[in-house]
Amino acid sequence: MSAATLSNAEIKSLYAEALAKLGAGQPEEALPIFGRIIESNPRLPEPIWQAARIFGEFDMYDRALDHAAAAARLKPAEPAVWATWADLASLDGSKEAERAFLDAVKSSQLPPAIRIRLQDRFGAQRRASRPDVAGVPDQALARISQLIARGDFPAARQTAAKLLSAHPRSALLHNMLGTILSGLERGPESLAALRSAQKIDPFYAEAWLNEANELRRQGRMEDALRAYRAAIARAPDMEAALQRYVTLLNQQTQPGRAARYAERLVRLYPDSVPARIAYGNTLMLLRDHHRAAEMLEKALVLSKNGSAEAMVVLSQVYSHLDRDAEAADLIERALILRPDNVMALNKKASLLQTAGRFEEADRMFRIALDHSPLDGDLFRNFIVSYKVKPGDPIVGQMQAAMARPDLPDRSRLSFAFALGKALEDQKDYTAAFPYIRQANDLTRKLYPYDISVRLAEVAAMQKSMRGFDWAGTRVPGTSDAAPVFVTGMPRSGTTLVEQIIASHSRVTGAGELAVLQGACQRLLMTRPDGYDDIRRLVDVAHPDIAAMGHAFIRELGERFPGSDIITDKSITTYMYIGLVKLALPNARIIVVRRDPRDTLLSIYKNRFPEGTHLYAYDLRDLANYYATFVEMVEFWRGETPDWFTEVQYETLVANPEEESRKLIAAAGLDWEEACLNFHQNKRKVDTLSVYQVRQPISGGSVKAWQRYEAELAPMIDTLRERGLLPD
Repeated sequence: MSAATLSNAEIKSLYAEALAKLGAGQPEEALPIFGRIIESNPRLPEPIWQAARIFGEFDMYDRALDHAAAAARLKPAEPAVWATWADLASLDGSKEAERAFLDAVKSSQLPPAIRIRLQDRFGAQRRASRPDVAGVPDQALARISQLIARGDFPAARQTAAKLLSAHPRSALLHNMLGTILSGLERGPESLAALRSAQKIDPFYAEAWLNEANELRRQGRMEDALRAYRAAIARAPDMEAALQRYVTLLNQQTQPGRAARYAERLVRLYPDSVPARIAYGNTLMLLRDHHRAAEMLEKALVLSKNGSAEAMVVLSQVYSHLDRDAEAADLIERALILRPDNVMALNKKASLLQTAGRFEEADRMFRIALDHSPLDGDLFRNFIVSYKVKPGDPIVGQMQAAMARPDLPDRSRLSFAFALGKALEDQKDYTAAFPYIRQANDLTRKLYPYDISVRLAEVAAMQKSMRGFDWAGTRVPGTSDAAPVFVTGMPRSGTTLVEQIIASHSRVTGAGELAVLQGACQRLLMTRPDGYDDIRRLVDVAHPDIAAMGHAFIRELGERFPGSDIITDKSITTYMYIGLVKLALPNARIIVVRRDPRDTLLSIYKNRFPEGTHLYAYDLRDLANYYATFVEMVEFWRGETPDWFTEVQYETLVANPEEESRKLIAAAGLDWEEACLNFHQNKRKVDTLSVYQVRQPISGGSVKAWQRYEAELAPMIDTLRERGLLPD
């Protein structure tokens, strides 16, 4: 039966099913069910209202607001519907959305008191709520605030509790008590008090803000994000709520979602240092490093060079822009201001690490670890370049941290990755793998992944580029520069290959730039329904293809002035080989291959930056993702067989001189002996292989998968089924 002819019983059943999906935390599955009901009967307000809420949760505000307005027209006296519309207009943040709501609510059938409260968030209470003090004397409230400011939480709690016995309906007092209990690290009691404040006054934005802060303290990040959104919905211009929401989204590696709120935050508070730091961090995560630098440089000026946090984040941006001397100087300045600043200590240690100064990095990491003994990320960063010997007490230290029941999952998974590596260093492989598995399981729990998205992406990309006359096509006006691209799966040996090439006197190793690859993706995704056809692109957009290459070479020139040949080790280049060569006909492309069992094990053992390589945390997904890599390489072998060179990792480490000579020739260079002594190259290496590439070439990691053959069975079986195991 079609949606247009659903019976009342079917609608009731579908609505119950959709509500169950919502209750199970599956809004993306509930939405199409509500859609079927709306299509069948567009006069039912409830499913329209639910759809509005879901669209809002996905930041799809145009559709959310349209649905909220429709629900309000159908149910003009329902406060919950109007509250949802007000929340969505607040979160959207546009004057148009605000105006549309205010115009409509004036003629609503709501009680005047509710209508006024809904309107107030766009007027007198847009930056802060003004809850009813419920008869509590001002001097008593001031006394509690003074005690909180001094950090005297026991005295503040006693005073607040005494006042609450006399004024149990004071939302303000419940909120204060919740803040106090959070300071005492009494999480469940804190949340109970804050929710009492919300129940008394549902429009009290600060009660939601403080709940978000407490949830964040507990490591419940998704719940904290929802509470920050609730605070913004009730006070759309509240600086603290916007800034902390943006910061947490950045920490969750959701800069695309954070950007709209970060821009709004700086527009509202242009002279706020925390606002500019939050936006600068967002821009850095979006790889808009030049704008990030401008934003953070302004933050430093506004702080009168007094913000250690701005210095640390700007240092990270300068590192991305290869302004390493300035980055190091900023860290030194930050440590003068705040010698115990863990971010600055960690960054200084990381800079030393990427420069190959491992003993100095170790000392700096240990200082940071003393200040922050429960920071799993810090331990994981340290372990990357530190060899753990038998009996090293750091293993017990990490195990003790993991035994704490209050350790957040994010820190726990980093400790687990670090322990896996530490126990491998000690050759205790039996003990290592359970930690490796736990680390991956926790990461997958935090970052669910659907491999079908990748399969569809690869199929669509191949369809858009199959059968084109690549060899016979020349795009006019392209650059004659000849960069060298090194590509392949992560952990396949791409860093080693780039290091060998970058040891040549004519070559500068740039690491993973991901500039041209992002431009290729954007060029191909010009159609709203997927990838554009390469024939149309070449016919219509060939100036864009040429401009893409010129822009890339121009950025290389700005970042590496005076360099002759530059390598780019962005691993996704293999997806765009044909397009890269159209834009830069003289480019050389090296594809690195390695036994998939070793490649995928190495991926599985390592933690990547949050939100990236999400396929990496499940053994079957790893194997299926590897299959798409092979598919793309084979696709380009069929389309452009002479446009790239393949290097086999195992052959390279078994015959380093012979294979290195072939590699250098494939890069279009004459042989130099320095390429065989790549481990002596002092250039910055900012990858998980930072330690390995400082060592002479070795086959020690070949067939490492055999240590865990039984544990890796799901991955190996999938590789075998796909015909991807080497002979």
